[in-house]
Amino acid sequence: MSGGIGRRLLIVATVEVAVILGALVVALAIFAFSSYVGAVRGDLSATYLEVHDALRAPRAGDNATLAANTVAPLYLRGDVEVVVFDGARRAAVFRSSQPDTPPVVAVRMRGDLSADPKGRGPFALPIIGLATAFGLQPLRAHAGHVDFVVKPNDAVLTSSVERFIVPLFVALIFAVIVAFAIARILTQQMLRPLVDVTAALERFASGDLTPQPIGADPRKEFGRLAVAYNGAVAQMERAFAQRDRANAAMRQFMADAGHQLRTPLTVIRGFLGILRKGGLRSEDSERILETMSGQSQIMGSLIDKLMLLEQWEGVQDAGEAKPIDVGQLVSDVTVPIAEANSGRELFLDAPAGPLAAIDPGDLTQAVTNLIDNALKYTDGRIHVGVRSDNGRVAIDVADEGPGIDAETASRVFDRFYRGHQRDVAGSGLGLAIAKRAIERAGGTLVLESVPGKGSRFTISLPRIHVISDG
Repeated sequence: MSGGIGRRLLIVATVEVAVILGALVVALAIFAFSSYVGAVRGDLSATYLEVHDALRAPRAGDNATLAANTVAPLYLRGDVEVVVFDGARRAAVFRSSQPDTPPVVAVRMRGDLSADPKGRGPFALPIIGLATAFGLQPLRAHAGHVDFVVKPNDAVLTSSVERFIVPLFVALIFAVIVAFAIARILTQQMLRPLVDVTAALERFASGDLTPQPIGADPRKEFGRLAVAYNGAVAQMERAFAQRDRANAAMRQFMADAGHQLRTPLTVIRGFLGILRKGGLRSEDSERILETMSGQSQIMGSLIDKLMLLEQWEGVQDAGEAKPIDVGQLVSDVTVPIAEANSGRELFLDAPAGPLAAIDPGDLTQAVTNLIDNALKYTDGRIHVGVRSDNGRVAIDVADEGPGIDAETASRVFDRFYRGHQRDVAGSGLGLAIAKRAIERAGGTLVLESVPGKGSRFTISLPRIHVISDG
């Protein structure tokens, strides 16, 4: 683990875990010490009752020496000391270490404590003071002509507790080591999202833009950083994919546009070369000029359509959308086309009345292109109709031609796509213009086709209702 933040977090985590483990060790030590003090306190109480009963015997409590000798044969525990007083003497009865050793009877002048067992070592006073704080108090009583005190054997108490001090310090050191190991694991887990995100960003900076999502828990702070990074990576991946699609579409567009413009341009260049040579008859010149004029019109129409599509791509909303009678507009568009193609069966069913908010020019473009498409690709009957459809206005342009296969249907609205019938005149932009014109008004244009049975293009627009003031 590298970095200043990692070291600081490791130190803080180590201290916190060490404090917790150290507190646990100390708590266990205090519990053990408290249990030991409780056991000694029980020994004091039991010894007190035995001594009291023994000194109630006749002549047992006449003086300190006699009382000490009376007490000595009793079962005195190693952690208990009995002190007997009379007017002049002080007698201490205790075992030096183990309970099975003979008791010591030390008779001194009253006030002389030289024979009493004493705690030794640097921890003696703290141990005795802590035992007193935990309620280990001497028990006093009067029997016969003497006073006696049952109290802890300070030497045994100190030595018994000191045996556990070294293991306690070892346990504390071990707790610190364990705390460091736990803190290191926790810190590594906590910083893993940050380390992974840093490594991923460094990889990006080196030029490797391969998206590699990072697993993390969003409920944690650094986990949220990894989640945010994953979101940014996903967004970048989508942006790259969109860029690739746009680049591919642009390359296809340039190729298709160049192909569409190359044909009339080649014709015009060829005829220009013929005209430069001269020696043509007047009727040949007229025919050549007429052909060149037609090809130039094709080029102009193609350029106009491309500019229209480009203009619409940059504008999301329709231009001058206003309520129009869809039936009436469709009739106005269809009737002139039907009259211009009197040899074709074109049927119209467009009752007036349904209203939709759309730029009339956009809807005219769409309907014109759909009818023109039907006229180009089928010799059968064509049906144009307007109907209401669940709160929307639907315009159907259906034919009884050969239909469209699934592969062609999936791309029929792409720019310059003309399917398999490339011998039909056209630029392949009509349906793309129709679809974009309808989408600008919030509508849809869909195709339903069954090979061998014909095709149906359906425009669906949101219907509106105009409330009359009257």
